[in-house]
Amino acid sequence: MSTVFRRRISPTERMYFPMRDMAPPFLMQLAIPGTGTLDIERLRAAVATAAAVTPGARLRRDGRFWVDTGVPPAVREITGHTLDHGRLESDPVLGSAIGPTAESTCEILVLTGDPVTVIFRVFHGVMDGMGMVLWVRNVLTALRGGDPVPLRDPIADRELVRRIGTSGRPAAMIPRFRAATGHGRQDPGIPRHLLRRRTIGATGPGAVARVSALLAEHAGTASRIMVPVDLRRHDPELRSTANLALPLFLDIRPGQDWQQVRDRMRADLRARTELNQMASSAIANAPHAVGRTILRTTNALGARFGRNLASATVSHMGRFDLGELAVPGWSPTSVFVLPQHSVAMPLLFAMTESGGRTDLTVSARNGRGVEPRLEALLDRIAATLESELPQPDSAVA
Repeated sequence: MSTVFRRRISPTERMYFPMRDMAPPFLMQLAIPGTGTLDIERLRAAVATAAAVTPGARLRRDGRFWVDTGVPPAVREITGHTLDHGRLESDPVLGSAIGPTAESTCEILVLTGDPVTVIFRVFHGVMDGMGMVLWVRNVLTALRGGDPVPLRDPIADRELVRRIGTSGRPAAMIPRFRAATGHGRQDPGIPRHLLRRRTIGATGPGAVARVSALLAEHAGTASRIMVPVDLRRHDPELRSTANLALPLFLDIRPGQDWQQVRDRMRADLRARTELNQMASSAIANAPHAVGRTILRTTNALGARFGRNLASATVSHMGRFDLGELAVPGWSPTSVFVLPQHSVAMPLLFAMTESGGRTDLTVSARNGRGVEPRLEALLDRIAATLESELPQPDSAVA
């Protein structure tokens, strides 16, 4: 019997394959800028050590399965490069294809400009956001000389939901929701997606609910916000980096208080509503060509007519202790996640907390007039969170 790690590709993951050329590079990217220097060979050794107990970082597709190649992800040094934070979507490094081959699913970049920045890049078809965080923590643990946590369970969302069971029906997916940035035709010659970041000098509870309520208020119409939920909460012993997130759908009216949104989220979590969405997989289960047609149509409806399956996705990727992430010779100064582009969603927000600050990033479907509206929206979100959330506490690192 083979001992090579393998697991079946889930319907959710199959849906992501056409995105690689429809919304390139279709990667989740977790960036950690820091002070000091990193030894590339020591980092490569740490990646190999971490990958040995995290087979989800070494996967290649083999028909209907993900299979461990036994080859650790590549570590590439980009000499002298610094991210262009004004227009991240135009940064040549962030927009580049994953390497060293088109079949690669994970890689690590080290930008040696100021600040020295490590970027973990992951194809969403092999991991969800929290799986990526687990992988990153394992690499940094190994780089400090510690023992990374084995993450060898070959379990993704479908297997877990089948074991746990569901109690309701999935939400109806009808393209009728507006985005807070409006919409505009995607003319040739302009980026099809924007990628922007704001750093907010405050942290605190309810950030997802606050941003979700503000998006509906800014849109001026009933909005549907998709909030990914980590399914690992249903099995604390599960050790997997696979796609294990399903959404809560929050239908929010303009003017609805963020506390009401938070209470709705809590009620849905208690009812385990997110598990019902595993059955909502028409695109995922469609033949490849049909799925691509559905995705192109979904993008066209959103860009031309402002009709979307959801108004936005809002994710929180966790709180990071920068001291715990530090390695010899290099100390992180922040952590932020750059979400993948999508043709199916007009706005994808990601938040992280570190060093008493909240980092907010967004991938936005671009179009005529969208960029200035996105900048105004981000300014409003940043100002609102900075005024409502507790200010930085020196005890938080």
